Amino acid sequence: MKNLKLVNSIAIAIPIIFLLYGFIDGTGFYLSAYSMIITGFLQLIIGIIFWMKFKNDLNIKIYFTVALLFFSLWYFNENIFYLDELTWPLISTPPILAIYLSILIYKKANK
Repeated sequence: MKNLKLVNSIAIAIPIIFLLYGFIDGTGFYLSAYSMIITGFLQLIIGIIFWMKFKNDLNIKIYFTVALLFFSLWYFNENIFYLDELTWPLISTPPILAIYLSILIYKKANK
């Protein structure tokens, strides 16, 4: 669990560092946005590893349900029927998922 906690902390720190760099040089904002994609991918991998260790944990099942719902709604919104009202809630979902998974990891690592 300590390794998952470390990797998760690094994955979350990268976009924040680029965001802070963006105040010095404007390209940092773009790098921050692109690095969030990498962070999301790393968090999915971390979530799978976490799920393999704690298969009966309801919280990790909630995480994957919301992540699956997010990707399904994003695909629907972009490819089937676009709704502007759905775009903004979808944009806020990945940071919420990142915070939720981080809380799960930090709680298990401290036990």
